[in-house]
Amino acid sequence: MNTVGIALVGAGNIAQNIHLPLLTTLPHAKLVAIVDKNVSKARILAERYSIPHVCKSVEDAVALADVDAVVVTTSTDAHAQTALTAIHANKHVFVERPAARTLQETLDIRNAAIEHDVQVMVGMNHRFRPDVVHMKNAIDRGEIGQIYYVKAGWVKQRSTDARWLAQEEKSGGGVLVDLGIVVIDMILHVFNFGRVRSVDCSMFRHETKGVEDVVVAMLHFENGSVATIETSWSLMRAEDLYYCNVFGKKGSAFINPFKLVKRAGNEFQTIQPAQPKASMAVYRKTYETELKHFVTSIRGITPMISTVSEAVERMKIVEALYASAELRREIVIP
Repeated sequence: MNTVGIALVGAGNIAQNIHLPLLTTLPHAKLVAIVDKNVSKARILAERYSIPHVCKSVEDAVALADVDAVVVTTSTDAHAQTALTAIHANKHVFVERPAARTLQETLDIRNAAIEHDVQVMVGMNHRFRPDVVHMKNAIDRGEIGQIYYVKAGWVKQRSTDARWLAQEEKSGGGVLVDLGIVVIDMILHVFNFGRVRSVDCSMFRHETKGVEDVVVAMLHFENGSVATIETSWSLMRAEDLYYCNVFGKKGSAFINPFKLVKRAGNEFQTIQPAQPKASMAVYRKTYETELKHFVTSIRGITPMISTVSEAVERMKIVEALYASAELRREIVIP
């Protein structure tokens, strides 16, 4: 397959600001169709980006002969059904995070993908951040030795242009499924800890009624390592915070920004490469690299990462965290 024909489903803010501009210029990709409940909006965008087909439904889009893959940028409540429709039509799928609202919905997607022998990638663009890549490479090389403790988090104010994020029936939860799942994925992606044995979690609802807006949790791994996570829409900070502090037997590593700290005799040595200055450019680049990876994987050039099978493991942890917070005790993951 030389060129991958793509149907975009969901023409909201992230599609307009990120996916449409990138997909229209991505090598070996061609936007064939756009689908949105607001057909008038979809037509305007189709004209702007020279997309040949505007479809009222996913079924219409996957019926087009030159559609090979579907990119899902809808609200989370539509992820599972949209992905399943595409999979049953033997189309590959890229779905923005989280893969679905629940573990069962995510399992349904995975099982259908296996049955129809198609690939499903879940959008975790942080995996393509330069600092995360540097950290993973350093840890894979053993530069800080065996890791026993990770402290990571993402604290930011809730987006006002996506109020559905605080509606559980649409999003599947609160800040845990919005930001926390990213932190969990980063930890599992970067560190070779093996499976999570148990979790302990506390949640708070300060500025939201139906869902949590603060999460503080601990993950216990089978190899004895531990990771603490904090994520919030309402902790009072003047600026957003995305971080990961890693401690090993030979040193430590940090993002954001990336740096390594090692002991040289009785002194500490800090290694910090030059950092990109334009944060928005870096942010967009992560999405570009992610979508390029999706296309090259479909073309059979590279193995796909951030698969729906990985998403199933993340959702097992998420559901255990909700259970821990509700029952106020440690939950062992079977």
